Amino acid sequence: MTAWRLYSEPYAATGNIGDGGFRRLLGAPSLEGLQLVLREAIQNSCDAAKLGIGPSILIRLRTLTPEQVEFLRASVFGDLPFVEESRHDLLRFLESETPRVLEICDFNTTGLGGPTRADRIPDGVDRTDFIDFLRNVGTQRNTALGGGTYGFGKASLYMASRCSTIIVDTLAVGPADPERRIMACHLGASGARSSGDGYSRKYTGRHWWGVSSGAEEPTDPATGEMAAWIAAAMGSPERGPLETGTSIIILDPDLAGETVETAGIEIVEALLWNFWPRMMENAEPAKRIVARVEVEGEEIEVPLPEVCPPLDLYARAMTMIREKHADVVPVSCQRPQKLLGHLAIVKGLRSDRLPIFQREDSLFPEPASHIALMRPAELVVTNIEGGALPDDRAEWAGVFVASAEPEVERAFALSEPAAHDTWDPSAFPKGRDKTYVAVALKRLNAAAHEVASPVMSSAGQSDNSHPLAAVSGLLGSFLDAGGHGGPSRDRGNGGGGARSARRRASRPVFERLELHHDERTALFSFEVTGTGREDQLLLEPVVAMDGGHVPLSRLEQGPCPEIVSVTGPDGDVLAPGSLIRIGQVEGSFTVRVTVPDNCAVGLQAMVGEGGRA
Repeated sequence: MTAWRLYSEPYAATGNIGDGGFRRLLGAPSLEGLQLVLREAIQNSCDAAKLGIGPSILIRLRTLTPEQVEFLRASVFGDLPFVEESRHDLLRFLESETPRVLEICDFNTTGLGGPTRADRIPDGVDRTDFIDFLRNVGTQRNTALGGGTYGFGKASLYMASRCSTIIVDTLAVGPADPERRIMACHLGASGARSSGDGYSRKYTGRHWWGVSSGAEEPTDPATGEMAAWIAAAMGSPERGPLETGTSIIILDPDLAGETVETAGIEIVEALLWNFWPRMMENAEPAKRIVARVEVEGEEIEVPLPEVCPPLDLYARAMTMIREKHADVVPVSCQRPQKLLGHLAIVKGLRSDRLPIFQREDSLFPEPASHIALMRPAELVVTNIEGGALPDDRAEWAGVFVASAEPEVERAFALSEPAAHDTWDPSAFPKGRDKTYVAVALKRLNAAAHEVASPVMSSAGQSDNSHPLAAVSGLLGSFLDAGGHGGPSRDRGNGGGGARSARRRASRPVFERLELHHDERTALFSFEVTGTGREDQLLLEPVVAMDGGHVPLSRLEQGPCPEIVSVTGPDGDVLAPGSLIRIGQVEGSFTVRVTVPDNCAVGLQAMVGEGGRA
């Protein structure tokens, strides 16, 4: 193919925004690195999912092959910007021994359609996705109840690249068949050079590579079969003729010193921490995100939030709001009177984090003691931290979803900065918008701290009429009464010394939550030691209800946990049940117990002789 032509944007007679201004539009976000760029890119994907089903996301971190690098050098970046800093950064990438790219790809979205030139919009055309993303700065989005408002955050995509360069490959829904488009963009330092007539011509620092439409004209994207061929030459994901969506290829991503392996884990963690409501199994089909992550061709499993502590607690709170559970608390403003949203808080046993996330800089709090804030789009904006529970065997998580009522939704949307990472009432002058956001934050901050220290009545007793009183205390008595199966890190007797001759079972230790045949289950482990005539194992689940623990045998109604599997020391699968003959076997046993909704589950274990266990 003919090499692409570079177009460098000159300052217009009426002025332009330069490189520094464009970067500063993002503000000073509270997020950094991969988390920031993933939030912006996937939020765009969610807003573009207008086909009745949620977006499918593929994130790939890979090293280009020598053939792919040579293609970029010869056919895409044959002409480099004249500004030395920009030339140097691009050459460093093209000549690197490890030329890596980060690809953020969505499918089942509308792609970037509409006109490709911001100065040539046909009459009657309303859709301008392509020029809003690749040409314009700060165009407001029209997505109803969407996650974004201004679109300035796309600056984060360039900031994530050490050479400030991205390639955008899109298959866009159009008036006829979908159209493939591909273009490269660079955001660098501004510069000037002589125009040969006694004047210097200044350039903004924005550059595009594409198909030539004339010597002085801006370049256009390659389209159709040529675009598909270019994408394939770069190794971009294949797309069928109807697999509309967009791939953003970030050249030379800044991994902040991480290896590609640890960066892959950080990507999975950032996905879950920021998009867990949309990744839940019970999310609306039109909103649900299905995500995959690949690092150097190897897929990293992305667990469901429901089985990924502490997100399992957040997921339970989210389900309560979606199902309008009786314990969900309305958050309201009194003057003016307005429902601002709904809050749900869940307590649970403190579970070990999945091994992949047991790292020093994990995004997952330890322990969980936060309220996740979101608008009806169900994209996490930020988290309010509250007090940790006094008992370190338990943790809690809350969810607040703002009202979809147009006046309230508008107030929360406009309170978000470009990075959409907080709600800031100071963004407004005095008025209703400021009041709604300020009151909601005041109520939520109070609620976050009252979970660990419930409000007290004037007599000094816990006030059970307070909306959060029902949330507090579910596990308190359960854990204090012996904590059967609580998340203690102890294993076995732990006391050293000679082994007891009497046959006994150690206290079961809660290991983790898992989905088993689409059902939430808890895994417990314990040790059987000693010798004697005791040859039977008695297992009995217990549940936490109304602040206490109840053995299953005494439970008259309500949730009923069941033992679904028992595994012996040698990995032998034993018949599930409450009474199991184990002979003189010693060692570790693992028991799987179902976990009903809205209760905590534990396990009691004993050994005995014959039917006398």
